[in-house]
Amino acid sequence: MKSRWTLPIITLAILIRSAAFAVDIPDVTFKTREVGTVIFSHKFHIKQKGLKDNCKSCHKAIYDLRKKVPFTMADMKKGKSCGACHDGKKAFGIAQCVRCHPAGNVIFKVKETGPVLFRHDNHLAIYACRSCHTKLYEAGPNKRTTMAQMEKGKSCGACHNGKNAFSAGECIKCHPVKEIEFKIKEVGNVTFSHTAHTGMYPCGECHDKLYLPSSGNKRISMSDMEKGKSCGACHDAGSAFTVKENCDKCHKM
Repeated sequence: MKSRWTLPIITLAILIRSAAFAVDIPDVTFKTREVGTVIFSHKFHIKQKGLKDNCKSCHKAIYDLRKKVPFTMADMKKGKSCGACHDGKKAFGIAQCVRCHPAGNVIFKVKETGPVLFRHDNHLAIYACRSCHTKLYEAGPNKRTTMAQMEKGKSCGACHNGKNAFSAGECIKCHPVKEIEFKIKEVGNVTFSHTAHTGMYPCGECHDKLYLPSSGNKRISMSDMEKGKSCGACHDAGSAFTVKENCDKCHKM
């Protein structure tokens, strides 16, 4: 009689124990204002050597579940929080930021010249995160940096100086340029070709000496051009054909 119940009892005990370890501990999402969300996977961590099925390795040795204390990267570098294991020996170092923090492409909206795309993947293939963060940029929304500031070595200009990387003055490598059509009712529309002009001159020759790079420029008359303004600065029969003649070269009549 006793042996008849022994096997079912053992089986039930195994099932209960298995069920206890089969509890799905959810992932934890940390929302950071500066660098997006970080997902901590309980399932992944409790499988690791030295931690396997041992929650006490972290709780409350490293984390006290009753206290929700935010830890900075500086705290982690001192061995607190994730830094207790992620020291480059037990696990990858916290300096490998992109292992936890998403580093997607960033689009800067520039009203005057259109959006500029910054590719993290291109830059991370050459530099470590700390090369830019936080020396050049605080991670997160930054104040806009002007081209004049970049030319003085700030922001992108720290590397894009013509030596470490292409110069910030090579505008079209970052800023999109397109053909611009000026609608002129009286004598036909005029198309300005950026492609043709940037093949001969750097952007700085026109921007912003002759034009502010935006759609808010005032219309320039032919008489103004004949006095050397706008297109007339180059189209003077010296550098390029004169605006006084050859009207059909620009105006679609």
